Amino acid sequence: MAGKLCKGYLAKFIALVSGKGGTGKTTSALNISQALVHLGKKVIALDANLTTPNLALQLGYVNPEGNINKFLRKENSLKDIIYTHDCGLSIVPASPSYIEFQKTNPQDISEIFHHLDKLAEFVVVDSSSGLGLEVSEVLKNCDEAVLVVNPNLSSVMDALKTIKLAEEHDVPIAGIILNMSNKGRHELTPKEIEETLGHLILANVPHHKKFRKALHQELPLTYLYKRSKPAKEFVKAASFLSLDHEVRLK
Repeated sequence: MAGKLCKGYLAKFIALVSGKGGTGKTTSALNISQALVHLGKKVIALDANLTTPNLALQLGYVNPEGNINKFLRKENSLKDIIYTHDCGLSIVPASPSYIEFQKTNPQDISEIFHHLDKLAEFVVVDSSSGLGLEVSEVLKNCDEAVLVVNPNLSSVMDALKTIKLAEEHDVPIAGIILNMSNKGRHELTPKEIEETLGHLILANVPHHKKFRKALHQELPLTYLYKRSKPAKEFVKAASFLSLDHEVRLK
């Protein structure tokens, strides 16, 4: 159901980015958003991946009538495109339709950022992977970015390019979500990843069967399995991201 608009905030926009697809960026965006809700924050999760949007799908919105694509063409109002899920999280979906994708100009996406600015404390943005125009447009509208990487060399090397892209847009990297780790077996260590990328790991999220269960039930893992190891890691990252920059440095 589309959400009711409440104004009075000044949002911090946090982009989740990755150098390649398949790192678990969308799952991380969803669960960090839900973890921030768990911490008592007003949160909107924005699907800014216009090419292959999956954020809404993970919550059961298969083909939402209200979506960012139609909003950018002035066919939907802001109220039409904000959905509040049963888990308490508000989301702005992108359309999974190929036709809608063709009719949407990524350079127009700044418009939605301006409209969400006073509606939440945090807007967690699920961006496209890679280094293309969509990612650049997201970064230039965000306050900071979080890298989502897997513990393998190709993922980490691609993340180096993403860091450079963020630097071009003067967007600081808040830290790293190390996703799909396997207890250090046959993979890069957290220390190696931090040293290579030059940023701290905010959460070390292991492979876990409960991800599949949560996905099947169309709920965030951090909502359904709050006591699981992955949920605790996402809450740890969300707790850090909720702090002011000056407090983080202490």
